[in-house]
Amino acid sequence: MLIGIIGLGDMGKLYAKAFAQAGYDVCGCDMPQNREKLEEELNPLGIKLLASGKEIAHTCDLIIYSVEADRLPKVVAEFGPITKYGAIVAGQTSVKHPEIATFEKHLPADANIITFHAMHGPGFQPKGQKLILINHRSDAAAYQRMLDLFTAVGSDIVELKDYHEHDKIVADTQAVTHVGFESMGTAWKAAGFFPWDNGSYVGGIDN
Repeated sequence: MLIGIIGLGDMGKLYAKAFAQAGYDVCGCDMPQNREKLEEELNPLGIKLLASGKEIAHTCDLIIYSVEADRLPKVVAEFGPITKYGAIVAGQTSVKHPEIATFEKHLPADANIITFHAMHGPGFQPKGQKLILINHRSDAAAYQRMLDLFTAVGSDIVELKDYHEHDKIVADTQAVTHVGFESMGTAWKAAGFFPWDNGSYVGGIDN
């Protein structure tokens, strides 16, 4: 299986390296001004840099869009319609509803949409880290290839059949937590003290 990654930022590079180390053929592309530096870093690992996403979309068996969420619609609109027949397409955005809508709009009907969300940042190797795998639209053989891929990488795979379930989990665990801490910070600012300087919080802020 030839894997192509469109967008070689921190997460794109991390997974390109992990796939290559697991024995897969990997290629990728990024902005033209980044190519020379990326080639110096990735070519020694057997990862080939291509000129554009068109080459990746047209030739790869698995195409991963690893670009910023606000740029995804434009990038998929450009490269999605020429996706290789029967290829698997995935994205790395953390909220899946807009991603899936973009894929549905621009990908051919024969494309297998099996997306994922790595529940860690670029400072952690994928091995042992939780990864949510979402089978939105695929045949059994394509889905098995994705399971085999992330098993080879060593990911702790959580399988979901519905991206709505994924987005609810993300909202509950990330967005609500963020709002909670923001609220506490606002309260401490209004009170005029830091919690670590106040005896009321000697046991921790969760008490």
